[in-house]
Amino acid sequence: MSVSVNTAVGKGYMVIDYTGEAAIGLQGNILNPEGADLLITNSYMYIVAPSTAAATMNVGPGATGADNSECQGAVPLDGAAGTCWMGYHPAVTQDASLAVLWGAAEYMTFTTAAQSAVGASIKFYIHYIRLA
Repeated sequence: MSVSVNTAVGKGYMVIDYTGEAAIGLQGNILNPEGADLLITNSYMYIVAPSTAAATMNVGPGATGADNSECQGAVPLDGAAGTCWMGYHPAVTQDASLAVLWGAAEYMTFTTAAQSAVGASIKFYIHYIRLA
């Protein structure tokens, strides 16, 4: 995965490029880029190219390797190219208006379940506000 970060005026966003892997489970981690608590206000997933199998992905903050779906939960990676998903926060509520806390020393984790994600090319957009 590759990451670019814009942190202007304490409010930023991340663009994360993901290429599908054969392994099922942890696909990658991104350490909090600010080293401070962040409030994730929006998260989006854009499928550039779908996976060849019916993989699903969870994305959320936590310990390295932890499976968390607070930003994206069980999103199918085998949808059509050009499919977009807006994040939601199932651990709290189904209300997408609530933000997610990303702790200063936590990672954003990307995990798959059941099937390989080979063939997938995904862009993740994570918007956040620095709290400290």
